Amino acid sequence: MTLKPLWILLAINLLLSPVPLAVAQPALQAESPGLVELRRSLQQLRRSEPIALDVQFKLFGRSGEDKDLQEREGLLQLRLEDSAAGLRMAYAPALIAQLRDEEMAKTIDEDVKNSALNAIGQFDYWEWRELVYPVDQLELMLARYRFLDEAVSSYEGKPARLLRFSLPKEKIDKRYRKYVKKYRNRLLLWIDEQGVPLASELQESGTGRVFIVIGFKFKNAVQMEYQQVGDRLITRRREVKDESEGATMQSERHFISLVSVADEGGN
Repeated sequence: MTLKPLWILLAINLLLSPVPLAVAQPALQAESPGLVELRRSLQQLRRSEPIALDVQFKLFGRSGEDKDLQEREGLLQLRLEDSAAGLRMAYAPALIAQLRDEEMAKTIDEDVKNSALNAIGQFDYWEWRELVYPVDQLELMLARYRFLDEAVSSYEGKPARLLRFSLPKEKIDKRYRKYVKKYRNRLLLWIDEQGVPLASELQESGTGRVFIVIGFKFKNAVQMEYQQVGDRLITRRREVKDESEGATMQSERHFISLVSVADEGGN
């Protein structure tokens, strides 16, 4: 495995999830009517009934030195099943066979394009938790982010309310704070008239320096669309775009997760 420079590891930690560097202490914030209703709806939408989700995960990206960027694409389809027994990922026989074939092909040509192999290494806990348990993640963000204001808005042509939040630099995990010089993090959350989450959009960017002479910068965008299924909330679409660069290295990643409730009669 290739060892990454420290600035890349820092950027990866910054970009792993929508709230990667925030510390756990709750942020004191004023309560607006929409915020109160959001908290109430999240309590009512906590998972209880079993659910199975079919997920299509698409990956696009490139990384490496400025003059030698390696591009990669990936596509993965699997099922996430949540029940009283816990969460499990179901890999279809066709996917298992595809992974085996791609691994074998790589022994012959290390530069061969590997769609499933490229994607499966990126679709991990940090990704699927956002799809199956968005209520948990939204409550985590409410604890970490600072509420700014509420405004009348619309979403997909219907009335909605827009809640805005920010995460100040002081809330960055102290292990990384000293390396980050400039930081901006804004979260937009659309809710309906009952406070049920409809969609969210996060924009994060920053610059920093390690080892005095090595500067780095990064930016991250995460868009989520939510869906109420019975008494629980799921994420029906999640898109992540992130970029980081420093010294002569750069990295770009673009993920799209598309989710649908599985047919109970399907395999």
